[in-house]
Amino acid sequence: MDRFVCAGCLVVVLGASILSGCGRSTTAVVANVTASPTPAADQNNGVELEIVQMQPIEGSLTATGKVLAMEDRTASLGPVHDGRIVNFYAGQGSVVHKGQKLADLESADIDEAEADYLKALNDLENAQRTSAAEIKFNQQTYDRTKLLVEKEISPAKNLQQAEHDLDVAKANGANSISSAKVAVVNAKRHLMILGLSEGQVDAMAKKQNLGTSLFPLVAPISGTVVERDGSIGATVGSDANVFKIVDLSSVWIDANVFEKDLNRIHLGESVKVTVPAIPNAAFNGRVILVSTVVDPDTRTVKVRTEVSNPGGELKPDMFANVEIVTAAHTTAITIPLASVLDDGGKSVVFVQTDKGYEKREVTLGLKSDDRVEISQGLNVGDKVVTKGNYLLMEQSKGGE
Repeated sequence: MDRFVCAGCLVVVLGASILSGCGRSTTAVVANVTASPTPAADQNNGVELEIVQMQPIEGSLTATGKVLAMEDRTASLGPVHDGRIVNFYAGQGSVVHKGQKLADLESADIDEAEADYLKALNDLENAQRTSAAEIKFNQQTYDRTKLLVEKEISPAKNLQQAEHDLDVAKANGANSISSAKVAVVNAKRHLMILGLSEGQVDAMAKKQNLGTSLFPLVAPISGTVVERDGSIGATVGSDANVFKIVDLSSVWIDANVFEKDLNRIHLGESVKVTVPAIPNAAFNGRVILVSTVVDPDTRTVKVRTEVSNPGGELKPDMFANVEIVTAAHTTAITIPLASVLDDGGKSVVFVQTDKGYEKREVTLGLKSDDRVEISQGLNVGDKVVTKGNYLLMEQSKGGE
């Protein structure tokens, strides 16, 4: 260990001398002559200290990334057939809920489909009415004939014929009603394919009139409208995407990590995300994907983090800084990372002693963004220089 005093303190350099009776030479050393500097002297020299203590630390690595919308929380919405835009109820930036009407479109196909549906309903009603009348008539004939046969006024064959006619009326009525019901179901399904909701179709049946040729565009998911295409009066086809909706309650952060660090990253590890666009805010997430593909140009691998974003502050394409927690110790000796200097490939720190400042070699452990674990070289209670250590390093070299 090297010891020396701060600037302004007397330093005596002992030159090389021959030890009496030994015939050996000694190397020049730096000797402390004065006592430890006072706190005022430390302040004047720009030296700041931290008392070493045990505290938790998390090892981490940092990378840059970009905010992405989650693929399974993104929806594009357009008409299933050609239509003319009549009304908009949401625009870019609007927060919408699943099932909410976003626009009305007008279509001639709706008029035709509505007419077919109402006709099918009327046909069903007629089939039910006709069937009921036929069955009633044949039932009355059967009852009357049975009475006559019992009184031996009419032959038995007449009763057999009346019974046959009643069975035929029931069968024909059932068939006609069944066919009419199938036609109603098909017409209703056609309207729903064209964009009308089941509730709208049912309401149309109750009114029994050609209500409207409008059909709505309804949000398939809850989220934020990030794109809206088209204008009032414009005709759009079935291949058009009028709305794009993104649920930003959770987002992805894709970061590029150097391949040399991959063995430190595992699925499920905690991640802290910050973005330049939102100062003094941090978002927590977890690693959900470590790609198996290495970019041949950058020698990096994509690491994906899922981050909760209930307030929607994180927007797609924002740049992000990602800190992945790779390990953690609940109790360890830690000091500011700035306290550690490189001295010919060795990690050293300066510790205040009774006689001045002592340069110590230390062994580093886990590193966070601003602190580092010291596994060897320091003890609890040591006073480590956190500021002014570069000046002390220069002074120590000058005295060697």
